[in-house]
Amino acid sequence: MTALLLVAVMSTAASVHLIWQRTATRNVEKIVASLDAQSADSVRAELASTLALVAGTAEIIRSILFQGAIKADDEVKREFLFLSLLREQPAIGWIGFGFPDGQFFGSHAAPGDRIEMVEIGVGQPGKPRPLRRDIYRPIPGDVMFEERIHGESAYVALGAPWYRQAMKSSQAVWSMIDILPNGFEPSVVVSKRVELYGKYQGVVMVAVSFADLSAMLSGLRPSGHGKTFVLGSGDKVIAASDASSDPMPAHLRDFPKGDALATAVGAAISMAKGNEFRTLVDSGDVGPVYVSSFALPFERWRLLTAIPRSAFAEEIDRNTRRVVLVVAGLVVLAAITAVLFSNLLFARPVRQLALQLRHIERFSLDQVRHDPTFLAELNDFSEALKRMAGGLSAFAKYMPLDVVRPLVAAGLEPAPGGKFVEVTVMFADLPGFTELTERLGPAVQPHLTNFLTLAVEAIHSEGGTVDKFIGDAVMAIWNAPTAVPDHANRACRAAAAIRAAMHALPPVSPDRSDIRVRIGINTGTALVGNIGSAERLSYTAIGDTVNLASRLVGVAKEHGVEIVLSDMTLTRTGGGILAQPLGITNVRGKAVPVQIHTLAT
Repeated sequence: MTALLLVAVMSTAASVHLIWQRTATRNVEKIVASLDAQSADSVRAELASTLALVAGTAEIIRSILFQGAIKADDEVKREFLFLSLLREQPAIGWIGFGFPDGQFFGSHAAPGDRIEMVEIGVGQPGKPRPLRRDIYRPIPGDVMFEERIHGESAYVALGAPWYRQAMKSSQAVWSMIDILPNGFEPSVVVSKRVELYGKYQGVVMVAVSFADLSAMLSGLRPSGHGKTFVLGSGDKVIAASDASSDPMPAHLRDFPKGDALATAVGAAISMAKGNEFRTLVDSGDVGPVYVSSFALPFERWRLLTAIPRSAFAEEIDRNTRRVVLVVAGLVVLAAITAVLFSNLLFARPVRQLALQLRHIERFSLDQVRHDPTFLAELNDFSEALKRMAGGLSAFAKYMPLDVVRPLVAAGLEPAPGGKFVEVTVMFADLPGFTELTERLGPAVQPHLTNFLTLAVEAIHSEGGTVDKFIGDAVMAIWNAPTAVPDHANRACRAAAAIRAAMHALPPVSPDRSDIRVRIGINTGTALVGNIGSAERLSYTAIGDTVNLASRLVGVAKEHGVEIVLSDMTLTRTGGGILAQPLGITNVRGKAVPVQIHTLAT
């Protein structure tokens, strides 16, 4: 196959050289391709620099507020910081901060090189919020206060996408925003959550307007007659050189019909497949137009260039058509040959191997099988995958797949760390297991197996995760790693199912017919994640919430009941279960007595 491809390439190169020998210096395709590449590289570099500047500015502000060097509510220092950063970064349109109570403060690059310091206060329900705008004008080496304007604003930072998304994330969040405090101003915004001493302070945002990105494109046009566009997801127009109207059209179809280059770009997108291509489109009066598309390293953006081909000679056009026919024939011949061989020898076996790997990735180990192939290397690879599946199946006896699958699906990194999550924790064990072991000896094992099997089935049926086995006890958690809104109800239903299943079994001995299981349930915030060392990890939950759930098992014994749940768990069920109060009890390790309940039978 390599030899055939080499012959095809050499034949194509020889044909192109012979046909284009007299007109090589005027090879317009090469010129246009060079302009495309230069334009794409320039835009990539400029965009990467601008976005890095935006992200860096947001991180500077977050770090200053995080370290407590300047507090978010220190109006004078905060204003000086925002004003200084905005003056030094001409590409930035907005630097702002949203407070948890709904207030907003920001600096805005206004027309005429002015800078606005905008502050929106807390408003009454249903009424506009108070607005203060301080206008500064530049002077050599500094800025001077010019005017203060008071008014009202309907802008609510708490409802803005940049605020809501960053408030819930520990990482920088990028978003496309149409409305900012001064009204309709389409922009790309980076926002970051700010904390001080572990306490949430608000969200810092830095924005670059689409208009400024369009101005950047105007300075990077590939030629005097060309035009460039930056398109986002859904082919939304982010920026365009020589934008003919303000505001700029949101989609290519909204540009004036007389804009032949915008029309050509729209036609090329509808015809081409994929985000990167280069094609020639007939654009009526302008003639053929070269349209190229390049991926940009940000939010699935792409750059499109449109360069008219209006000055080509007739001879070059004739030679171009000849080259297309010759090259097309050679390419088709080489492609057909390569496809036939590659499909038989490579594509089919590789597709089968990829399918087996997806089964292993999803831990569907029983579906992995060996598919013999002609190539010894791929055949050996398939056999190795089958052996790997067998090894993982044996390993699954020690780490159940029902635990591994949600952790893999959640994308948890195999590194120490976790996050605080509200969870419901359940501990369940066999009462009197120690005495039972002394009396029955090894014969106690079937009873323990029955109990753990019933408990695991009940937990899994309610969407819980079996955390670990501790002797004769099982620990389970809900709402991690997979979020479930009714986790408290699910845990209570699982506990009731375990109790019913245990009572459905014959008693181990006559003196153990009333109390078959003891269960403790508690709801609260716990540290959930990969706990352990760099060499050995365990996905678990730790904290006071877990400790109290464990202690409630002993409380169940003290009160002569099988299931005890905390008042927090009962509250989270929202009245969805029937429970009987057991009063207030002192729990070991808790300074404050705990209100407890038991599930009604």
